[in-house]
Amino acid sequence: MYYVIKKYRSVKFLLFLFSIFFVVTIGCQENISVNNSAELIIKKNISAQNENIIFHGRVGFSNLQSPKIFWPGSGFTLWFEGTFIEVVLDDQDGSNYYNAIIDDDFPNRTVIDCVKGTKSYVISKNLTQGIHKLQLLRRTDGTSPQTIFKGINISKEGKIISPQENLPELKIEFYGDSITSGHGNLDESRENNDDKSTWDNYQSYASIIARELNADLRCISMSGIGIMVSWYPLIMPQVYDRINPNSEFPKNDFTQWQPDIVVVNLLQNDDWLINRLSPIPDTEERIKHYASFIQSIRDQYQFATIFCTLGNMNITREKSPWPLVVQAAVDSLGDSKLFFTTIPYKNTGGHPTVSEHRQMANILTPFIKSKIQL
Repeated sequence: MYYVIKKYRSVKFLLFLFSIFFVVTIGCQENISVNNSAELIIKKNISAQNENIIFHGRVGFSNLQSPKIFWPGSGFTLWFEGTFIEVVLDDQDGSNYYNAIIDDDFPNRTVIDCVKGTKSYVISKNLTQGIHKLQLLRRTDGTSPQTIFKGINISKEGKIISPQENLPELKIEFYGDSITSGHGNLDESRENNDDKSTWDNYQSYASIIARELNADLRCISMSGIGIMVSWYPLIMPQVYDRINPNSEFPKNDFTQWQPDIVVVNLLQNDDWLINRLSPIPDTEERIKHYASFIQSIRDQYQFATIFCTLGNMNITREKSPWPLVVQAAVDSLGDSKLFFTTIPYKNTGGHPTVSEHRQMANILTPFIKSKIQL
């Protein structure tokens, strides 16, 4: 069972207005809030700049007190003592969703359905005494705009503590489209794929593989994106080096985080849209464009092992020309740490479901392990 924080305001609004008169400052910011059961909770604010908060993904730090989250799977992990915790988020348009996971208990996660603007989201208010772990991870992808993380509120007697686990040494980065994002993977009906409440990157093949390998994950993916053509003006060669997918600057500093493994799963949208280009790229041009993008990745990551893949949507259907395109591009680069494999066509409608993502992970994980030493 998991809990969804809906876009509703507290029915105790008048009590809330009354309570804000009791705001005081003692070291950290303290305040009194009213939850939906009219219970008063004294809490204090922890800055997003706290040194014990560990960030995941390609996050924007132009303002250290207000980190910006753009990409799926991005977020943070922290450990704390206390019985109450909530996160303060400022979402640009209210279209983003986040998983809040306490003590690695994913089945009982809290799903945050963001509202537009700044809001405090209660994650738990009745935890047992002791040390707890919180992970906040973005479910939605780069097609939704930024969320600004503005800090944590915890119970007055609580505190953020130093990390209690060793962080993964292995690093893995994915470049992909809607498949990699986890677009619609919770929609078993396959009829509501564009409802972002059905998107969950945590249950995508990319995140599953990262957990199987015990690797730190970065996921640079957007629904609808391609290498030569997308459903919107941007293509991946223009976006791959951005912190904010919707802004050309600032550029990502690739030297600050070097993955051991890179997985590229693109071209599904090119397959659908290639005939809209004029002139239509021929086979040699397609090989050239793909090889050029892979070389761009190699230029940033000299020592990474790069895995190119396709699937599991109809780009790997029988007689699809794209596997030959990618194989030819890989061969043309003559890179001993560059590999290619395909994921069989799922032959079902819509985007892959969670079970189909697991099948993808079950194919790619052993292939990756066979090519690197873990």
